[in-house]
Amino acid sequence: MEPSLLALLGLFVGGVLNVIVDRSPPHDYVDGVVAQGARPRSIQYWEWLPFLSAYGAIKRTRVPFPNHWSRYPLVELSTAALFGLSWYRISDPTWLFVVWLVLIAVLIALSFIDFETTYLPDILVLPVLAVGLLVSFFIPDREWWQGLAGAAAGYAVFYPFAWIGDRLNRPVMGWGDVKLSAALGAILGLAPLFLGLYLGVLIGGFVALIVYAARIFGFNRVLIPYGPYLVAGGIVSMLYFRMIADWISSQL
Repeated sequence: MEPSLLALLGLFVGGVLNVIVDRSPPHDYVDGVVAQGARPRSIQYWEWLPFLSAYGAIKRTRVPFPNHWSRYPLVELSTAALFGLSWYRISDPTWLFVVWLVLIAVLIALSFIDFETTYLPDILVLPVLAVGLLVSFFIPDREWWQGLAGAAAGYAVFYPFAWIGDRLNRPVMGWGDVKLSAALGAILGLAPLFLGLYLGVLIGGFVALIVYAARIFGFNRVLIPYGPYLVAGGIVSMLYFRMIADWISSQL
């Protein structure tokens, strides 16, 4: 399959991801209003399609702030770009390549869910962890224990922050972030995980500076979910770890 066809496939997968984001907890809303026990409105078939989904969101708001109609094409274009890029960056066997595409798609959905709700649902995070662990045993040129070690390391790195946050009753870091880090460790292995976490911290720190500056000017509703930056760092590491590692080695 050519990268252009993969990118086209990514557009349509992005339409499905938008529906997943809309249907994920705690998006229990109808026309932007919380409805206890109510099911979200039905989505028309054309709202699953690229770019028409944005028209559907403009016509009838699905979920409240900070959702905006621009999220729909952003999800679709991001998925298309990453699917097309994967053609050049992932050289694993066909079945494993398909698994990576599925995992990338779910990670994209998780990042946008966390951005809108500051919540990472177990119904998506735990399957990513399980699939990452299972697939890690069959990845060429990787030791069988790398997925297990990466998952343990990913969980251990952020566990203290979530534990302290619980004890202080302050949102230092959510347990969803801890489980997402473990899932990324299962997918990436040890060294790529640490690179991904490092990049995630850098990106998150940069965004935090912008957010805190915005709060000075009165934008108090701005939140800083960490999941999107973990996902961004993890995907960059998934696609470019070898290139970055070779560059670092050449500088030493």
